[in-house]
Amino acid sequence: MDTAAPRARRRDAAATREALLTAARTLLGEHGVEGTSTRDVAALAGVNQALVYRYFGSKEKLFAEAAGRGLDTADTMAADVPLKDLPRALLERALDVGAEQPSHLSGLVTAANDDMIRAVVRERIERAFDEQLAPRLSGPDRELRAELLAAVITGIAVLRGKVGTKALTAADRAALGDYVDRMAAPLLDLG
Repeated sequence: MDTAAPRARRRDAAATREALLTAARTLLGEHGVEGTSTRDVAALAGVNQALVYRYFGSKEKLFAEAAGRGLDTADTMAADVPLKDLPRALLERALDVGAEQPSHLSGLVTAANDDMIRAVVRERIERAFDEQLAPRLSGPDRELRAELLAAVITGIAVLRGKVGTKALTAADRAALGDYVDRMAAPLLDLG
């Protein structure tokens, strides 16, 4: 007779946390903040609802982290990528995120009706574009021009991914990149 206690299944905290964030982004994109419960997030992630509170502390903190995820790359890119390469790099990143996580950017747009999500998105855009990119620009209205670049990239990603407009959806990345480069040149004062 085996007297050893049955082994408890090991939990992978990092994988569980990531599953919850992915589920939250998906559901925020589909239903917004008001239409998404922690029970729904946990069910989609395949875990117990109590784990939302263990890993995040609250629904609000989970949603804030889910909304901010993926925007980190813009911070680094806005600070480090050469200005002439930045518009295309940001576009490629936005399109890649849209392909990998179709609900992420559109989810932010859908969820932006919520004050907390709107605050997170605004803070992340201001950090990447106002604090990282704008100081790299010369001339007047640097913050405005930096945010206009953010608007162009976001608008393309939303119209292509969420709305599915005919021309943007059909356009290949090279063509989009060429147009974005030309639109961004005066914003970045590239001559």
